[in-house]
Amino acid sequence: MNERNNSEIEALRRRHRAALELSAAAATRFPEAVRQLRRLAAAVTCQSLDIGAYHHTAAEMVRLLEILCGVGAGTVFVYFRRSLDPGCEGHVRTFRPMCHDLLAVLAELDRWRADHPPVRRVK
Repeated sequence: MNERNNSEIEALRRRHRAALELSAAAATRFPEAVRQLRRLAAAVTCQSLDIGAYHHTAAEMVRLLEILCGVGAGTVFVYFRRSLDPGCEGHVRTFRPMCHDLLAVLAELDRWRADHPPVRRVK
């Protein structure tokens, strides 16, 4: 049973690493989208948001997340796109906590990118 748990944990670690690699590629390809997404998520978590601005803000964040999801289906951005979209799984009550989680994931992605610089082949 212990070997099975270890293999399952290793499988989860491989999936997490693959998701971080795809997400880092998306962040490298679309840095302005990541900056705008971080700015909007920080505004939602740190400032008060009028309920009338909720749909507009959520739609803008979903638009940016769709840009980042275009790189691959395995990115961490896919989860947030579904969770923040009011037409999908998103809800006004969970909007602020989801933005807070998104900021934490973006910070983890930044740390991971700093620890794993891109490898370039020089001829």
